[in-house]
Amino acid sequence: MKKTLLALALMGVSATAAADSWIYGGVSVGQADLGGETATSMNIHAGTGILPFIGLEAGYQNHGDFDNVNYGVFQSIDLEASSVYFAVKPSLDLGPLHLYGKAGLHSYDLKGQNNSFLEDEIDTMYGIGAEYSIMGPFTVGASYSVFSMKEEDIKNFSLNATFHFL
Repeated sequence: MKKTLLALALMGVSATAAADSWIYGGVSVGQADLGGETATSMNIHAGTGILPFIGLEAGYQNHGDFDNVNYGVFQSIDLEASSVYFAVKPSLDLGPLHLYGKAGLHSYDLKGQNNSFLEDEIDTMYGIGAEYSIMGPFTVGASYSVFSMKEEDIKNFSLNATFHFL
């Protein structure tokens, strides 16, 4: 019994240490919403925990291809959307559970089919999420992010997998 409790305590400590890692990287897949239309989104991200409760993260977000979306003055246009972002990431660790928020800037490209429309701007983004350490430095979780754009925001829900290197 003592060995089992000791093993569980050590797993909890290693999970907490992994959540506050010096360097991490991960991927996510999910669903994005723009103007009531949905698309499959994908993300690759990397970051660092500069202090126990705050980190920095950068990533590339492919929001997906939206069919027949109403955006600004355009009615029923097909759009592709992607962003590169940089965010500050405050966090809280509760044993193997890692809760976090994100706030930052993103540079986005919104393209219509056959180059009928192009919008590339810099705007704000924010989000929340949770990760759970399932095996050493490997965590899985879910997040919700909002990427502000000129006419309408893209809202994204995704499932994440992250590996904590140091």
